[in-house]
Amino acid sequence: MHNARSNDTIFSKKNKPLFTREGASYITKHYSFDILSTEVPIWTPSPTKCINLTSVQASAPLGVTLTLSSNGNKFFSLRVTSYSAVISQQFPSAYKFKPDEAISLRTSDEERAATTSGASNATQVAYNSRSDFTNVTNATGLPNMQFATLSSALLTRSSGQLVLDYSNLVPLTNSQFQIESVNINFYCRLSLTLAVGTSSMIYYWRPNPAEDWIQLQEQSLSLIGTINNLSVPIQQDITTQVLAATNPWNVIKNMQTSFVGVHTGLGLGNTIQLDAVVIDIRMVGKNEISLFGLET
Repeated sequence: MHNARSNDTIFSKKNKPLFTREGASYITKHYSFDILSTEVPIWTPSPTKCINLTSVQASAPLGVTLTLSSNGNKFFSLRVTSYSAVISQQFPSAYKFKPDEAISLRTSDEERAATTSGASNATQVAYNSRSDFTNVTNATGLPNMQFATLSSALLTRSSGQLVLDYSNLVPLTNSQFQIESVNINFYCRLSLTLAVGTSSMIYYWRPNPAEDWIQLQEQSLSLIGTINNLSVPIQQDITTQVLAATNPWNVIKNMQTSFVGVHTGLGLGNTIQLDAVVIDIRMVGKNEISLFGLET
């Protein structure tokens, strides 16, 4: 396999579909992609024609290994290791393939990027006509063992709903990345020292403030005990819902989470605590490759 060398040329257009440009029989094949775990044809010659590959150029925002093959046989591989690097290889003599043989591409050893953020703002709204959480702003940021707290009351049922907003989830270079996974992590605890009634924690999210809340899970206790998610949070995977949107990054930009606490029993001593609700986003790079050559 040939070694690749650095090149300062940068692709000027991002996220372009596969296209063909021909002039004097000279052909450029350009392909944009993220992860290709199996071989994907990126240059299929015209019937009875042979590909003559003269050079390759590739770019990636994250480290990735690109492998070219034909008819199941690997013939060229390169590793992009630098952020937004562009690598090119011009062959001393063209690779000439048999008639009708296509060139395929796959990726391996893909690096991931991640962004993790706690809420930038927390507000309380009424739930069952009650707004009984105290120290609401403690629910912002990353976990730090500072709690927004809902305590049971002696003469009335207590409840409340916290709404959390996020301001820095979208990376400045988001156009260079494809979302791979999105998880919501609820760091919270429910403790019952008095077995009267039921205490519950309910988890929600929504794509934007105009949408209805989507319930993710509910945890409840009616007997003395503890549900402790402070060290190992309750994790909710919303990847499918985010990627189903027309513009997933708009969902990330505008999404909200919500945490509801309810004590139905009367009596002191039961508590619900929320430390943080953290969004964890994993991303892969949007990569590009161009093949140059002729068909004869």
